[in-house]
Amino acid sequence: MKGQVKTALILTLSILFFSCSKELRPEEIEPYDVCYLCKMAISQLNFATEIVTPDGEVYKFDDIGCMIEFKKMKNLPDGSVMFVRDFYTKEWVKIENAYFVRSEKIQTPMNYFVVTFKTKESLERFMREYGGEEFPYEQLEIKILK
Repeated sequence: MKGQVKTALILTLSILFFSCSKELRPEEIEPYDVCYLCKMAISQLNFATEIVTPDGEVYKFDDIGCMIEFKKMKNLPDGSVMFVRDFYTKEWVKIENAYFVRSEKIQTPMNYFVVTFKTKESLERFMREYGGEEFPYEQLEIKILK
């Protein structure tokens, strides 16, 4: 009997450990998805962003500006993760790992003019094609909310 209790306890603790350490991932954007903030259709996937909370709630946005505005208004739970997409590849990237450019030569869905990239190479390609101002993650709210 003691062996069964010990096995059950180990199994329960293992399940708890692995479920708590699950890495949060973005959901795919579906054709019917709309921006949580502005309610516009999310039609340009290279500008789509998401916030995923530890309890599995997903907030989808059509423009990084909508996501940042929403984040300022909503008290998100600790452990929430924000995702953006690479302008060229549309690959998801955690926001703190992304590269940022503000360029009024690219019209984003809600005219925040901030474009995101997964790699420095993508950012450099964009700068050659469109120009703009590169800035770090730490200045994102300043660039969006001005």
